[in-house]
Amino acid sequence: MTKRKQQQILTTAEAMFNRFGIKKTAIDDIASDARVAKATIYNYFGNKEGLLKALITQKIQQFESRLLNTAETAINPVDAIKSLIQEHIRLFTSNPFINDPALLDNELKEELNQKEEHLLQKIVQHASRKGLLQSGDSNQIINTLLLLIKGLESSIKNISFSMDSLNDSINFISETFFKNTAKEGHNGTA
Repeated sequence: MTKRKQQQILTTAEAMFNRFGIKKTAIDDIASDARVAKATIYNYFGNKEGLLKALITQKIQQFESRLLNTAETAINPVDAIKSLIQEHIRLFTSNPFINDPALLDNELKEELNQKEEHLLQKIVQHASRKGLLQSGDSNQIINTLLLLIKGLESSIKNISFSMDSLNDSINFISETFFKNTAKEGHNGTA
């Protein structure tokens, strides 16, 4: 299968999973909308779970690429954390199927969590090297930020998400854990 054909199937599957949910989306429907034979999907992805796994893997790779790019261009740790959270919001709001209860493959979600944790470690270590931490316990900072992200994920699922609330939380965390962030380009917006 050509990469273009594979991407066509993944794009179609993504749109259908987002619109109808994972359980209500059938391979027959994906094949019809993607204008490929049903057997083509089975040959290259194995089954609906394989197709879903390929799609989520692609989303995680795109997420990681955007995270690394935004973290590298951030002025200070707070901006880097805001970038990470904004990318997390983008991932979950533009791909509602990721929150679908039918998605039981915790291995993929764990991969996403590990990538976020790794990036947070890099951000906090960088802040520590620059003397920007209020506290010397970087693990506590990382765990608090991960809890914020998980709470955010839960809010997105329950449609109770608010950018103002998010900004307030980030500002509180930045004032609690980081020194002089306002002087280094932090403007209080996400």
